[in-house]
Amino acid sequence: MEHASIHDLKKSVLGRYKGSWFAVIKANIIPIVAAVITGILIMGATLTVAYMFGQISGNDINQLMYGNSTEPGGYSRPNVAMEFLFNAITMFIAVGIQYGILDWLRNAQQAPSWNTAFQTFTRKYFVSTLAIYIFQFIFELLWSFLFLIPGLIKIYSYSQAYFLYKDAEERNLSGDYEFINFITFSRRLMNGNKGRLFLLQLSLVGWYILSVASFGIGFIWFVPYKNGLYAAFYKDLVEKNGSKVLPELFK
Repeated sequence: MEHASIHDLKKSVLGRYKGSWFAVIKANIIPIVAAVITGILIMGATLTVAYMFGQISGNDINQLMYGNSTEPGGYSRPNVAMEFLFNAITMFIAVGIQYGILDWLRNAQQAPSWNTAFQTFTRKYFVSTLAIYIFQFIFELLWSFLFLIPGLIKIYSYSQAYFLYKDAEERNLSGDYEFINFITFSRRLMNGNKGRLFLLQLSLVGWYILSVASFGIGFIWFVPYKNGLYAAFYKDLVEKNGSKVLPELFK
C-alpha cells in the first residue's frame, strides 16, 4: 500500500489543527518557549557578529568558539553530563507531546492539553522512555565512531521506537518485549522509509529559517506543526506497513 505523500501528511495535520490551534500551542508551550528564546539568541548573535566581524581578531574568534578550556572543543566532563541531561529532558517533553498528538490524529475527541507534555514523566512511560533513550544514545554514539553518515542513518532507523512502545503498551504487549526490542522494531519499520523522513524534515527547513528570522515568533506555530508531522508520519507508517513488518505488535 502506497504511503501518504509529504503534502498529504501536512494537509492531515493542518486539517486536525484547524480551529484548535490554541489547544495545540498550549500543549507545546514548553518547547515553544525554548525555541523562541533560542531564535532570539540566534538572531541577536547573528546581528552582533555581523556588526563586529571586521573588528574581531582571529584570536578573539578562537576564544569565542572554544573558550579557555584546554580540552578539544571546549567540552569538559560536567558539560557533557549536563548536555546529556538537558537532551534527555527535552526528548521526554517532545515524546509526550507527540504521543498526545498521535492520539488526537487517531481520535478527534482526544485533543491534547497543557499537561500532555508531561505524560512521559508518569509511571506508565518514564522507565520505558528513559531506557529507550539510553539505548539509542549508546548505539548512535557507537555508530558515529564509524564516521558521521552511519550515525545519522541510525538516528533515522531508531526514530520510531518511542511510538512503537506506546502502541505496544496500549495493546498490552509491552511486557512481552525488552526495551531494546523496540529499537529493533523501529529499524524494521523504517527500512525503506528513512529517506521519506529526511525529505519531510528537509521540507521544514524554510519554515525553521523564517521562525528564527522572526526572532522566534514563528516557533509558536512551527513547533506544534513539526511535532504533528512526526506523529502523522508514524501513523501512516503503521497503517500501511505495521501488520506486514511488525506482526508481533500489529496483528
